[in-house]
Amino acid sequence: MDNPKQDSEKKSGSAIDRKSFIKNSGAGLAAIAAGGLFGAANPAPANAASGRVSSHGMFPDKVVLITGATSGIGEAAAREFAKEGAKVFFCGRRENLGEQVEREIRDAGGDATYMRADVREEEQVKAFVEACKQTYGRIDIAFNNAGIEGPSGGFNELEMEGTMGYYDLIKTNIDGVMYSMRHEIPVMREQGEGVIVNVGSMLSHRGSSAWGAYAASKHAVIGMTKSAASANAGHGIRVLSLSPGGTRTELLRRFMGGGSLDNAGRNSPMGRIAEPEEVARVMMSMCLSQNLFLNGDDIKADGASSA
Repeated sequence: MDNPKQDSEKKSGSAIDRKSFIKNSGAGLAAIAAGGLFGAANPAPANAASGRVSSHGMFPDKVVLITGATSGIGEAAAREFAKEGAKVFFCGRRENLGEQVEREIRDAGGDATYMRADVREEEQVKAFVEACKQTYGRIDIAFNNAGIEGPSGGFNELEMEGTMGYYDLIKTNIDGVMYSMRHEIPVMREQGEGVIVNVGSMLSHRGSSAWGAYAASKHAVIGMTKSAASANAGHGIRVLSLSPGGTRTELLRRFMGGGSLDNAGRNSPMGRIAEPEEVARVMMSMCLSQNLFLNGDDIKADGASSA
């Protein structure tokens, strides 16, 4: 008779193994870059696995703007970019979490600035982008990550009003991305270069009977990404989208009705869901300056779930 505990560990990997992988992922990707796969000119940071900031890194002195970085993939991206020498300017609505992330990055030797901003409000997005430029002088990379899952159910059943209602979903996932690009692009056009990565989803590529409104919002992200890439390629700007699969975040926990995520993804090809740091590292590789012909594309980070 099968042992459920052994079966779970076989499919999802032990917690120790996952933590070890994440701890060393920074050093691993930097080593690959130094070895020439991405053509990176900077040496691998000797202390990337320690969580401390490298004196060189893969993104030395690059200015990275991130929306929705008080938790999940956005928070992981803020921490990982800072480890690689970037100056990180990020927002989110939860001030206590934003201030905590900023403090912890700075305590580790990184350069990070938190500003409260709500991507549903264009004036706040405009102020956020302008403040980043005023603080750091430019924006090299923008990661438009903020998003919510919105209401579940068929289109005849959706809650329309209120927090997590349909209108809130559209304001966050579609308008928030549009507002962000609307104000990031002029800064990058003035510079003559820049990279924008918008967060899609595996539901950017298929439908969902339970989460149709969310799927529609993430399909829109792909369309906006392709259109912005086409319009701005001649200005030295690359616009991409990233479609994560199941990732250990609070959003996924809410998707699954709450509770533990320990067995989530056990039936997927890799037998587990992704850690936020793994997805952040995929996004970071998309931003490397050697990948200049990667533009207008959506990159799936789903562990072969859609293969």
